[in-house]
Amino acid sequence: MKSPHTGTEAHGHPSPATQRPESTRDLLDVLAGSIARTAARENKPKPPLPGPRTTAEPSRELLTEKMVANRWVCSVARLQRWRTVGEGPPYLKIVGKVLYRLKDIEAYEEASLVRKVF
Repeated sequence: MKSPHTGTEAHGHPSPATQRPESTRDLLDVLAGSIARTAARENKPKPPLPGPRTTAEPSRELLTEKMVANRWVCSVARLQRWRTVGEGPPYLKIVGKVLYRLKDIEAYEEASLVRKVF
């Protein structure tokens, strides 16, 4: 049984056929639009400016022979053989460790680029 004043069933739940009055829907639309406009106007925090580069990873300007071998999908032995016969990109030997400069690797790759074959 419906209550004559509330449009709800006698036990307090809205009946399925009952809809909100037009004025209530208009008010909700106005409130929702107002909230959306307010949210759009709020000052969003600006992302922090990039500071000095302090990462936990070592600089990638120098690559190990394993890193170069992975990059070129070849074996470390091939790079070692090239060094023995004087082929391949220039390298550094620092404290007994072989390192390649990234700029030398990129230059070697650019020089090895095949443009057209006739």
